[in-house]
This record gives sequence, C-alpha cells and structure tokens, in this order.
Amino acid sequence: MAKENYFIGIDIGTSSIKTVVYSDNFRLIEEYSSGYEYVSTTDGWTEIDPTIWSTHVLEQLSQIFESIPYRQVKGVGLTGQMHTTVFLDQANQPFRPAIMWNDKRTVDIVEEIKMKLPRVKQTENIFSILSTGSPLANLIWLKTYEPENYQKLGKLLIAKDYVRYVLTGKLATDYCDASTSSLYDVVSEQWSSEVINTFQLPSEIFPEVKFASDFAGNLDLSLLGIEAEAAIPVVMGTGDNVASAIANQNQNQPIISLGTSGVVILTNQKGQWLNTGKNILAKISTNDQRVITQGALQSGAKVIDWWSKKIIQQDVTQFEDQLEQQLGENQVLFFPYLNGDKTLFKESDLCGAFYGITLNHDQTNFSLAVYEGVAFAMKRLMQQMQPELKRDILLIGGGAKSKIWPQIFANVFNTTVTVNQTAREASCGAAMLAYYHLFNEFPDLENELHKTIPEETLIKKYKKNYQAFISFSDALIKKERRERYEA
Repeated sequence: MAKENYFIGIDIGTSSIKTVVYSDNFRLIEEYSSGYEYVSTTDGWTEIDPTIWSTHVLEQLSQIFESIPYRQVKGVGLTGQMHTTVFLDQANQPFRPAIMWNDKRTVDIVEEIKMKLPRVKQTENIFSILSTGSPLANLIWLKTYEPENYQKLGKLLIAKDYVRYVLTGKLATDYCDASTSSLYDVVSEQWSSEVINTFQLPSEIFPEVKFASDFAGNLDLSLLGIEAEAAIPVVMGTGDNVASAIANQNQNQPIISLGTSGVVILTNQKGQWLNTGKNILAKISTNDQRVITQGALQSGAKVIDWWSKKIIQQDVTQFEDQLEQQLGENQVLFFPYLNGDKTLFKESDLCGAFYGITLNHDQTNFSLAVYEGVAFAMKRLMQQMQPELKRDILLIGGGAKSKIWPQIFANVFNTTVTVNQTAREASCGAAMLAYYHLFNEFPDLENELHKTIPEETLIKKYKKNYQAFISFSDALIKKERRERYEA
C-alpha cells in the first residue's frame, strides 16, 4: 500500500500564524494556529519583530513532524499579509521591527512621493496603489527619518518572504508582493527604474521575483532538530488574497473576504486592469498568469471585535438571532471607516460615525447598524470597481461564519451569496501552490456550499437604506476634506 503524501500551507496573518496539512486528495489532516500581538501606538504606528513569525512557524512545523513523517511531506507553501515590510542588514538579519500594512506614519511621505515621482506610463500603477503602509512609503520613511538604519539595509522583503528565507536560506519574492509594493513597474515587469532613480535607491536591496508556484529552496530540517537529508521543496507562495482566490478555485465569481479588513477580490484575465482597486500580478505559473484586482475596506469583520470588546463589552454574535428579527427595519446608519480608507476615498485619517440616532434607539439598532454598515461600504466599493458586475458573490473569511451577514449581504447586493461550509482559507491556497509545483495543476476539491438568496421585501428596504448611507457618506467625506483644507 502506497504511503500517503502531505502538503503544508502556512499563513502569516496580521495577528496569528496558521499552518495546515493536507493529504494527497486534499483532505485536511491537521491545523495549528497561534496568536501574537503587534505594537500599535496612538499616533498610528504598527510594528512587529519579524522573528516572532518565524518562531511560531518553526514551533508549528515541529508539532506537525511529531505526527507526520517528514519524508512524506512533498511541499510547503506560504502566504501572508501583503505590504508588511521587513528590513534586513548585509548579513540578512532584521535590524529593526517590520512596518506593518496598516501603519499610518507615512501620510506626509506618500504626498512627497507623489510630488517627486514622474507621472509616466510606467508609474501609473504605482500612483494608483500608493498609500500609507506601502513598502515604497515605508522605505522612504526609513531613509528620511532613520538614516543610520537605512545605511544598514541589505534587502527589503515582505512578511512571508522573510519567513521563507528563514526556512530555506533563499531570498526572493513573488509577482504578487512585488506588483503591490509600489516599487515595481508592471509594464516592463521589473523593479521600477523611475522609483530607483528618483529616490536614489540601491537596486541590490530588491529581491529576485518569481512565479508563486516556483521552487524557492528546500526546507532546512536542522531548524526543527532533524539531522537527516530530505528534499522538502518550499515554493514561493503569494499574498493572502490571491491565496484565498486559489483556495476557493475561483476564476469568475467575485469574492468578498471578511477578515481583519473587508476585501473585494475580482479575478481577471491576463492584461485586464480595473481603474479602481489594486491590480495584482498573481502569476501562479507560466500557464496561469491571471490578474487579480483587490479593493479594501480597512475595517472589515474587525468592527465586530471592536464593537463587542470595546463598546458593549459582550459578544455581539451571541445576539444575532435577535438582530435578525430587525433586518431591513433599522434606521441607524454606521460609517465603518474606523481605520481610514485606501481604495475608495484614499483618506488615511478617515473616521467612523453613526447617523440617524433618536431617543427610541437602543443597543440592538447600533449593533445591527455595525453589520449593515460594512455591507453597505463593501457594495459601494464593488460598484466603483466594476459597476456592471451582476454575478453571485462568494463570501469568505471569519465574518462569513456569521448567522446574519450572508443574509444582509444578499439583500444589500440583491444577489445570491454563497458561503463554503468547508473552510478554504488562504493557508489552503498556500498548500495548493505546493501541490501545483509538484503536479503542474491544482487539486479538485470537494466543497459544501450554502447559498443565501435575497428576499424581495428586504431588497427594497435595503435599497432605500443604502441610498441614505451613500448620502451620509458623501456628506462626511465632504466635511472631512473641507476641514483639512481650512486647516
């Protein structure tokens, strides 16, 4: 009887590491998750010691190899948070904390870059995606405010690339993280000479760029206390939203991911670029060069955690049955931009707000408004990205487990919302890349899909509330911009 082979997927999340093991037929065998905290300051700085990631990953791999024979592992794939920037010295060691994707320190730096960088065809994509947290902004901030550290710089990596370097000793990145770094020319598909020349950056700090399923190096088993020779290939991997699209075997259906942030993921053909959102060169392989367009709401399912822990101090998800009775009837509106906005309004200092409050409203109205506000904001984002989009939606991420969010989304979007009851997260997509490297195709997965259809009466009510949300949003944005101009 042939021994079963295994594939490992690792996801470097914003606040946790998740590692999964799949069998030959892509049945989930094991999964491990461990959380950690990053440093967050009141002035919008978010940082983390990158060795925290590698420590957690090595601990999880050690646990896996206690039950899974390492010789039966045929590949390891990685994914993770995009943009989070790791700075390595000449010895390829981190010399300061990584600056995270949700960091806001670079507001002025972003404006400076926009003033200095030439506006030519080769930089169009850079201008469209540049924001606080972008690796380019983080790099220029380092050069401006930490010149001594800048002089130490040997290589610039993204989160998953650093972990992969620890596991293999090889430095590289994939097209996804390169094309979203604001340092890459997607026209010529090379590190941007305009950026390098304008800001006098050393070209040697940028790693080689490879396909997501390419071989990156073999897993260094000595890191796990295994004194033996075995070639376990580690593949390049990709960003978390591309990995989610892979995991859900998605080519056409729009995806809304409700995780820490809320993300619209649209899969396009090679060379198809949208005007709104971040166009990503997914480039799985020479045979799969899809472009994925991503639009983000900075505060997605995170608002439920915020509302539960910091405001009502109880788990709001326990009251979803009660909230369900009020669907379509709520007149309180919630503006969910608690952490600024990078895609639609491009306002890093944007704040949240409630509107339409009277003495008759109670906690139920506010709680329901939080759920509905996210759905309204995601609809506005998707409509801006692709106005004529009428297809059904796949809802993924932690927020998809909610009892009422799928129903709210179905009614707000007036379309069928599908939730995969079989967890297909980014970590699964990472493992699938390892499978693809071996077989040059993705595995066929069995999925348990649950569909939620819109209700005619609620469609009409939510259409009216959505228009009120648009008017409220526009008024707030106008006010924010007027005050900023007057200041």
